[in-house]
Formats: sequence, structure tokens, C-alpha cells
Amino acid sequence: MQASTYILTELGWKGLTTNAIAERAGVNIGTLYQYFPNKEAIVNELQRRHTVAVHAELQKALKLLPHQTSLKDALTIVVKMVIAEHKVEPAVHKAIMEELPHTLRCMQSERKALQRQVQISLERFVQHVPDMDFAIYLISTATEGIIHDIVAEKPELLDNPDLTTELVAMFEGYLYRV
Repeated sequence: MQASTYILTELGWKGLTTNAIAERAGVNIGTLYQYFPNKEAIVNELQRRHTVAVHAELQKALKLLPHQTSLKDALTIVVKMVIAEHKVEPAVHKAIMEELPHTLRCMQSERKALQRQVQISLERFVQHVPDMDFAIYLISTATEGIIHDIVAEKPELLDNPDLTTELVAMFEGYLYRV
């Protein structure tokens, strides 16, 4: 996977070939094909590993939410977790968002599972929202768009504490709109 990550970040999607991966990893192409039939399968594994890491971090964050007393505090924990996860290998995130065909980036079931976990954790703070599923979907989509754009265009903002403050204010305002 490290070879794939390196090639994807340095050479992009077009440079990511099974031959290049095998060469970079120092393995025979036949050995690579025993595990991965093509480069799409390799990228899917990279995304799967990222999703597993995000799930693990989200589980840690969600354990803190029952002890929070406000929506702002709960949102802050979730937003900080999302930002922290995107600080890890931001070049890979950028390459995936910019280089990969969109069809390979879609991991809808994993995304829905994450959204559901966040929704369950935030519901006690926002009983007045008429359609919590829709609200969480919009917040998730907005977060993904904002964070991925930052990773691609201005990754230094991931270290700016104002990013968390502004995202929390935006989402808190949205959820209290009613």
C-alpha cells in the first residue's frame, strides 16, 4: 500500500499502474496480481483502510459525546476528528479527490454508516430539527466538500484552529435554525 500511496501522490492516477506499484514495492507483478487484480482494487483497499481509520476515530469521538452538555461541544469533537483524519497523508486525499475517477471514490455504504452514527449521537441536542436524516446528510456533504477543498487547495488551514470554530458555528447555526 505504501508504494501505491507514493505513486498516487507523486505521479497521480495516470502514473499509478500495477507495474509501477510492483516495481516500487519491490515485488513481482505476479505476486501483486495474487492480491489485487488491477489498480482500482488497490485504490479501493486504500480507501477501505482510510474508512476503517475514520470509523475508529469516530468511535473514540462518539464516546465523548454523552458527556457533552451542548451541541457546540458535541460538534466541536466531531469536527476536530474529521480535520485530524485529513491531516494524515493529505497528499493522498488530494490525489484521490483530484485524480481518481468519481466512480472509484464512492463508498456510499460506509459514508451512510458514519452519518448514522453521528446522527444518533447528536439527536439529543437537536430534537427540533424536522428531518434529522436530511440535516446530517447536508452537514456531512458540506464537511466533505469543505475539508476536501482545503486539503487540495490550502492544506495549511488544517492546522488553523479557526477552521474548527467556523465549521462548528456554521453547523450549529444550521441545526438551530428552527
